[in-house]
Amino acid sequence: MSSRSVTFDRQPIEGILALSPLCMDESYEIDYDGIRENIQWLEDQGVHGFIQFATMGQSMAPSEEEFDRVAEVCAEAADDITYILGSSAPNQQEAMRRAKKAEAVGADGTLLELPYMIPLQQEWVGDFYSAFDEELEELGIIVYNYPPATDVDITPETWQEELIELDAVKAVKDSNYATDHYDRILNLSDQVNVISPYDCPFWHDSQLGGQGFIGILTWAAPQTMLRFYEECRAGNHHDEWVREVNSTLAEVWGDVASLPDRPMGSNSPAILHELADLSDRPTGPVRDPYRRLHGEAVEALHEAVEPLRAIERRLPA
Repeated sequence: MSSRSVTFDRQPIEGILALSPLCMDESYEIDYDGIRENIQWLEDQGVHGFIQFATMGQSMAPSEEEFDRVAEVCAEAADDITYILGSSAPNQQEAMRRAKKAEAVGADGTLLELPYMIPLQQEWVGDFYSAFDEELEELGIIVYNYPPATDVDITPETWQEELIELDAVKAVKDSNYATDHYDRILNLSDQVNVISPYDCPFWHDSQLGGQGFIGILTWAAPQTMLRFYEECRAGNHHDEWVREVNSTLAEVWGDVASLPDRPMGSNSPAILHELADLSDRPTGPVRDPYRRLHGEAVEALHEAVEPLRAIERRLPA
C-alpha cells in the first residue's frame, strides 16, 4: 500500500465545504445571480469552500447546457474560496464530460460518486475511478461513497488495493456510517483527505485525521461551525464550548433528519434550501419532481435548528 501524502495541483480539498443550493426563480429556471450571491456570502463568512451539484444541490436536475453555464458562473464567482463541482451522473460518459468541464473552468476538485442508474459490481469500482485518473490532469477527485443512491458500498479493501494508488483521488466523502467501515476509512487519512459527510461527525473524525466536513447546518450558523472546525483542528475537543456544540449538533441533526412526513432522502434538496433561507440566502423552488417542505415540516425544521442558532447569537460580534 502506498504511503503517499496528499498534495494538490489546485487549492486543497479540506476545511468546511458547504453544499451550495441550486437556486431557481419562480419559473423553475436556474437563478445564476442567486448562485453568485451565495458563493460570495460563503466567502464573506470565511467558509473554506463550496460544492455545486452535490446530491442536496440537485446534481440530477440540470441539462448539459445548464450544467456548463453553472460551472462557468461558479468559476467567475469563486475568488479565494475552494470550488468543487460535482460530476456525478447516471452514466460514466456524462460524468466524464462534467469532470472535464470542471477542470476546464478552473474548479479545484470534483465530487464523484458511482453511476446510479444500474449498480456496479465491487470489482468494477477501481476501473471507474481509474478512467477519470487517466483523463484528468490537475483536478482532484473526492470519491463519494453513497450506498443509498448507488446500491454499492465501496469497501476499505477496494480503497487499499485500488483507489489509494490513483493520483487524482485526493479525498473521500463516505456516507456509510457503520463504525467498522467508517473508522477503517479514517485509517487512510494520511493518504487521502477524509471529509466528513456532514457537519456532525467532525468532532469524532478530526481526532482520527479528518481534514474537513461537508457544510449543511453551516448555512444556519456559519460562524459557529467555523469556530467549531478550528477548535477541533486545534485539538480542543474537550473544551466546554466545543462539547456543547458537538452535543447540540447531534440533537439538531437527528431532528432535521426526521421531519414530519418528509423523509431525509427524497427531501434533502428542500432541506438544504430551507437551511439557507434561515440566513436569508436566495434559493427559490426545488425543481420538479421534487418539492419544497410543507408548513408543518418547515416549522419543525426551524424548531430543530434553533439551539444551534442560539449558540450563533451568543458569539462575539
